[in-house]
Amino acid sequence: MADSQEMLLIVHDRDEMDDRASAWAKRQGYVLNWVCPAAGEKLPELDERTAGVIVYGGAQDVDQQDRFPYLKDEMRLLDQALKRETPVLGLCLGGQLLAHTLGETVTGHPGGQAEYGYYDLVPTDAGKALFGAGMKVLQSHWHGWYGTPKGAVKLAGTADFPEQAFRYGPTAYGFQFHPETSRHGLSRWIGRRPANKQTMKGAHPPDRQLADNLLYDKVLGDWFHQFLDGWMSGRQMKYEAAE
Repeated sequence: MADSQEMLLIVHDRDEMDDRASAWAKRQGYVLNWVCPAAGEKLPELDERTAGVIVYGGAQDVDQQDRFPYLKDEMRLLDQALKRETPVLGLCLGGQLLAHTLGETVTGHPGGQAEYGYYDLVPTDAGKALFGAGMKVLQSHWHGWYGTPKGAVKLAGTADFPEQAFRYGPTAYGFQFHPETSRHGLSRWIGRRPANKQTMKGAHPPDRQLADNLLYDKVLGDWFHQFLDGWMSGRQMKYEAAE
């Protein structure tokens, strides 16, 4: 059903091309169009072949647009996708860029908190259809303090970062957490994360992150695959607990 249709995958690091979302898209038959604006690659124009847009995380911050002007290009593309009603999924930085495109200011936590590791996702009433009673989700950020964009539906938060998931229209989603990343990606992040980030208030130590991955990764991954099926079909996913 995805013959000749493209999935536009916007990354901020060429190492980050081994995730669950792209693997899912490939299995579905989409042509994967990887673009890394951080490496000087130009974003394409959206057309009828573009089935969906996924914007991944990165070390950049939304308020660093003067230093990283390609972030403005990414937001222009997100704006075009929203106007065309092309399905959009923003992950961590990608979700923050989507929120900023919709008018929100994105900053660091006012109390200096960070989230590195697995944390309890707490759904709103509107988010229970998507997340059930909640789950442990992988986090890797200190930036990400913003409100629910105007016109969007808040779906979930955590104890320290109240905006973790929102939906704008039927098929545009912003997630602060990382359902796309499995153990290999987590290990890579831990290995290259600056020490000052790893010791921020609220961050879990690396050994706990890896131990929690063994406990929570499968449930998160199974949920994400189910979410992706509904996202691209335009259906509002109904949560089904993993057996």
